[in-house]
Amino acid sequence: MNNYNNVKVIAFPFAGGSMYSFQNFLKSNSNFVVIEYPGRGNRINESLIDDITLLVNNLMPEIIREIELCKDYIIYGHSMGGLIGYLVCHELKKIGIKSPLKLVISGRNPPSIERDRKISHLSNDEFWEEVIKIGGISEEVQSYPELMEFYMPILKADFKTIENYIYEEAEKIDLPIDVFYGTCEEIKDEEIIQWKNQSLSEVTIKAMEGDHFFIYSNEMFFINYFKNINSHILKSNA
Repeated sequence: MNNYNNVKVIAFPFAGGSMYSFQNFLKSNSNFVVIEYPGRGNRINESLIDDITLLVNNLMPEIIREIELCKDYIIYGHSMGGLIGYLVCHELKKIGIKSPLKLVISGRNPPSIERDRKISHLSNDEFWEEVIKIGGISEEVQSYPELMEFYMPILKADFKTIENYIYEEAEKIDLPIDVFYGTCEEIKDEEIIQWKNQSLSEVTIKAMEGDHFFIYSNEMFFINYFKNINSHILKSNA
């Protein structure tokens, strides 16, 4: 039987995000760790990567180090991070690294659903307008041109990474998946349910009040969810 005490949460941020995007999760849970992408946060001096295969390969050494430091772990990702988390699970299986106990996804359609709208090719002004519509850009960032200038190449690289992803049908992962999505984001019920086609194990789907960044408007729910992830894992394995 697995020991479900002190399960590590290995998290992947959304487009434009970094470890600072999860600062309250990090403060509240010593077992919560964030994998930083190149070109931001503590990897600010590294070049941005706008190809998802190259990005996953770049992240794997750090992910493997985190796995080696714990007994049990789960993978979590929001939006772009959800897609990366899904691909990481496949990569871990391919190279023979011990699998996570669970995959947790928020704000992300199944990988088989292609994005309807692509924006990374737009002019900076048009791109910025579209990103603001999605949400998650603070008024502080919107009010200071120098902050916009800083985040623009990061966001464009991340959106290009997502938009150029081409789904290739693969063997289903044998992991429980918990999927959360916002009631006011552009995700359709008939699409989100297709996450059930990605796993041989139980897939639980839950709608949360809010837009694409519902993880913040429901922050205490998710802080408690990850702090008590042991009980969620036990329940899905019952």
